[in-house]
Amino acid sequence: MNNRTLVNIGLFVFLIISIFIFSNRNDNININLLTSMNTDKINTIQIHKNSTHDIKFNKDNNNIWRMTSPYNLKAHQFRINTLLGLIQTPVDTRYDIEALDLSDYALEPPRARITFDQTDVLFGKTNPVNNKRYLLADNKMVLLNDQVYPLVSAQAASFIDLSLIPDDFTIKRIETPSTLIQLVNDTWESSKANKLNADQIQSLLQHWKSAQAFAVHKYMPRKQLGKIEIRDRSETITFEITDDDPWLILAIPEINIEYHLDNSLKNILYGNLKPDSPDA
Repeated sequence: MNNRTLVNIGLFVFLIISIFIFSNRNDNININLLTSMNTDKINTIQIHKNSTHDIKFNKDNNNIWRMTSPYNLKAHQFRINTLLGLIQTPVDTRYDIEALDLSDYALEPPRARITFDQTDVLFGKTNPVNNKRYLLADNKMVLLNDQVYPLVSAQAASFIDLSLIPDDFTIKRIETPSTLIQLVNDTWESSKANKLNADQIQSLLQHWKSAQAFAVHKYMPRKQLGKIEIRDRSETITFEITDDDPWLILAIPEINIEYHLDNSLKNILYGNLKPDSPDA
């Protein structure tokens, strides 16, 4: 056996021993989390607001989060998961609060408060040295990167799902300023001046089923430019067109929200499709 082989064997043995030691060390590391809660078992979330209605969310039997107050709509699942991620954030140091004046850290009263089931997380001010924010959870104060506070401080409408049409909504009729399609005796028909062929009708239906806004905001009254009605068997969703430049705004005043969409979707959702092509 030559020297090179012996060296390689030695390096291999050293690598195996190092991996074993490192693994054992990791097993002994105790990672402190903000709370001991299991995110999968949380069923309610409440963001407390001093000047407006609290924002409340419930998880349904299909593990889909819905906002129940101040709106009754499907919630933005990614943003809910961002909130849930807070409770399992690793923390370096936890401070006992018995000897602390919580008002010094803007934790009494807090700048913001969120409740996961029965567990509160309070948000205080930021530390000017490291720009981390003081939080209080499980009667311990911690410092964390300031990532969730802007979301907790956001308006309720920003937690609404971006889809224009509910998941369980089966479209039977669409009327826009440009066209009208409706299901009659299991056959799709098109009327108004801009008549669509069968492929274009299916394209319009698919676009509405998949359309998403880039943002949802509280409704702001503007001049009405037209309206769009989407119907299923028992429900009608009426969108007011309140702007189309620089982006398309579709508002539902009766529930006090408006969807902001890229202007490129205007002709597609209106049904202004080229006669020789399913899509514009």
